[in-house]
Amino acid sequence: MTKSISLVLGANRATLSGPRSKQHRVRQNAKAFAGRLREAGFGVRKWTNISNRHFAAVADKMKEQGVGDGRIAEIFSAARHLCEAYGNTRISPTNNVFGVKRGAIANANSKAVAPEFVLGAIAKLEAESSYEHGPRCAAQIRLQWELGLRREESAKVDLVKDWNREGRSLLVQYGTKGGRPRTLTNLSDKQQDALERALPYISQSNRPGVHNLMPEGMGDKWQEKLSYAARLCGFTKKESGWTLHSNRHERFHRLYVEHTGFQPPNQHPSVKVFQQTAYDVAGDEWPRLDAEARDEIEVTAGHSAGRRDVSDAYLGSSR
Repeated sequence: MTKSISLVLGANRATLSGPRSKQHRVRQNAKAFAGRLREAGFGVRKWTNISNRHFAAVADKMKEQGVGDGRIAEIFSAARHLCEAYGNTRISPTNNVFGVKRGAIANANSKAVAPEFVLGAIAKLEAESSYEHGPRCAAQIRLQWELGLRREESAKVDLVKDWNREGRSLLVQYGTKGGRPRTLTNLSDKQQDALERALPYISQSNRPGVHNLMPEGMGDKWQEKLSYAARLCGFTKKESGWTLHSNRHERFHRLYVEHTGFQPPNQHPSVKVFQQTAYDVAGDEWPRLDAEARDEIEVTAGHSAGRRDVSDAYLGSSR
């Protein structure tokens, strides 16, 4: 009889970072990995003993069951997270060695929020007298929109230590995806203004010496307050078709247009129409401008230049 990986559900758990919802998602997907490994006939009991061979076996088992590469990659991400939490760094950082390809995320339709909508939502929250956290939420949403910050990043950014007003730069190091810090440079006047407007709401966090936008002592429960604010101003998929993440899409949409001079692919009915429009604007230079804009956006988003799956998710594919 084979045995599952006991540490997935055992009391002696590794410490995971991020909000409880994210930790729960990681553990559930890691549990799914353990179950598939058991189905493949392996009885490994510790994450420290997991190897590339086990990942390959899980990939084969899931493909045999008809599971798509996207879901396999999601489970593998959680399994890697648990391996690293227990000090196991031997797992391949890419999935192609297991025959799992990165999915083509080329959105046919843009998810970027309309500027007039987000500005209206911010104004509504700034003037909201029935909700004590309205103005604070407005400041956070403005940070998301102007700087392209993720939801957790915008709540946890330390404006006291990490914002360099004179140098027009911002270090984003808390709440980042995968714990990867990045520095936003050459901040515009509007971005500087967004940071300035957020300053009155900065509080001491649960971490000594770190200040953020969450009320003191509230911690990750703040995300529930922000969600309530989003519902108040109709910033939900159900009400308007947009979510707070749509702010990030709009930021990168603007970055692309500013760099290239033409609209990204997901603003056109087809790739062919996009390419013709881009050529009409920039001639033979359009592929270079497209590539440069994508590199900048991928880095600004907190990834590495060349991650076209990331820029495709925000802009659509240009090929």
